[in-house]
Amino acid sequence: MERAAGMLTILIADDQREEREGIEFLIHELGFFLHIETAENGRKALEYLEQNPVDILFTDVRMPIMDGLQLTTEALTLQPKLKVILFSGFAEFEYAKTAISLGVSEYLLKPINVEAFRNTMQKVIAQLTDQEQEHIAAQIKLEYVKKHVLFNLVNGLGIPPSMKEISFELPDRYHGMFLLEFDKNFFENAGPECEEFILSLLEDPVDYVNLNGCQSLLLFPGLPASSSCSFRDLGEHLHDSILDKYKVHCYLAINDELTMLQDLSAALIQLDQLMEYRFFSPDYFVFEVKKDFYFSNDRLPGLSDCDLLDQIRSNLKERDIFSLRANTDLLYQKYANQAQFSQLYVKYMFSSLYQEIMTYSAPISEIELSHGIEKIYKSEELNEIKEIIMAGITLLDREYNSSEFLNRDIAAVKQYIEDHYGEDLSLDLLAAKIHLSPHYLSSIFKKNTGCGLNKYIKNVRMNIAKDMLQQTHLKVSDICYSVGFQNVSYFCQNFRDFFGQTPEKFRQHNQK
Repeated sequence: MERAAGMLTILIADDQREEREGIEFLIHELGFFLHIETAENGRKALEYLEQNPVDILFTDVRMPIMDGLQLTTEALTLQPKLKVILFSGFAEFEYAKTAISLGVSEYLLKPINVEAFRNTMQKVIAQLTDQEQEHIAAQIKLEYVKKHVLFNLVNGLGIPPSMKEISFELPDRYHGMFLLEFDKNFFENAGPECEEFILSLLEDPVDYVNLNGCQSLLLFPGLPASSSCSFRDLGEHLHDSILDKYKVHCYLAINDELTMLQDLSAALIQLDQLMEYRFFSPDYFVFEVKKDFYFSNDRLPGLSDCDLLDQIRSNLKERDIFSLRANTDLLYQKYANQAQFSQLYVKYMFSSLYQEIMTYSAPISEIELSHGIEKIYKSEELNEIKEIIMAGITLLDREYNSSEFLNRDIAAVKQYIEDHYGEDLSLDLLAAKIHLSPHYLSSIFKKNTGCGLNKYIKNVRMNIAKDMLQQTHLKVSDICYSVGFQNVSYFCQNFRDFFGQTPEKFRQHNQK
């Protein structure tokens, strides 16, 4: 008989075929749903136990080759959680009682009394069921702890002191990291089952951390099991499968370098920065740390020099340094290795660009400006020109980062979030409030606070939810909606990852 999922297995060991068949008959007759295996002596039973998991061992005491007591000793060494039921004739009763010290669960006398057999089996099956439920509950709790610890590590908070002594089997390093990002609050709308779907797409062990409504992190303890499959292949498989099921695009930033536990936060920052290239390659969905840039020749949009220069001027006005660098690099790549263009024209165009950039920077003298332009015209390689312009952009970046208006903009965004945490707080809405481009706001907020906007919003909402649980008697669902979440189960999952406890448990231990 093939074992069904969740079915307990009983191994019957007896040298008498009639006894084995009689016990098997009783099991069926009394309606016990068990997978049954039999062995004609202790040695055969032990061989089976060495190769297969068993829940109940039902064995006679007296058997040739290996008796029931010796079998019990060997069996419990192999499978310590095994339940052993001994049965014996009256003459061996006192002898069999000594087996209790070995860890035998129950014993029965021959001939088998039907009611005693029923009661014994019910008792042992109930014990196994309770053990399994306790094991499942312990595993779930351990998984909660593991997710909470990982959430802290990737956010640079370290392992909570209260959890340093708990064994939750974290590796000391990860071989790969995937940052998954969506345009909107995808994870909240998709619900917790989305995590199950994503994990079902991967054959390899992986740790999962939900960061916020539109970002999650996958951490791979090992390399892909298939030697013909790379992390990039896995990333493309995830994108295609998610698109097929949810009809939305998922962007993935991939790091396939070894990352120690203590370096997870820095690695996440690197992935977050890499993800910014999606603004410039909207039709490209998988980005890798080892690749320098994502404007390869086959993906260069058909933009004229005027179009690109207009975009660069717009970047300057919006103080969007990241876009400024990217569009300047894009302009450079248009002319790299293209001998058909006039050197004089290219140098003229880049010198004009340099002049515009330096005009936006801190006051620069005519002599300094002329010196920079002269260096461009004297350059023998296009790469030298790029370095001169990028140096100018770096000066501009320093000025913007030290400016008072930058701090004022970030303070205004923070204040708006704290005043409107219960509302829909999209990047577009926040950027419009302070008249900046969404991408630029995202960049400066991360750079100057060390925290992405989505993460900051989540932190505010979680801490307000914590205060509400401590200081009010509002239902968890009401708190969920009041802090801006629309899905109660997703809110509870996020709260548990953030604080290491469900909202209900947190309230029980902390309500004032």
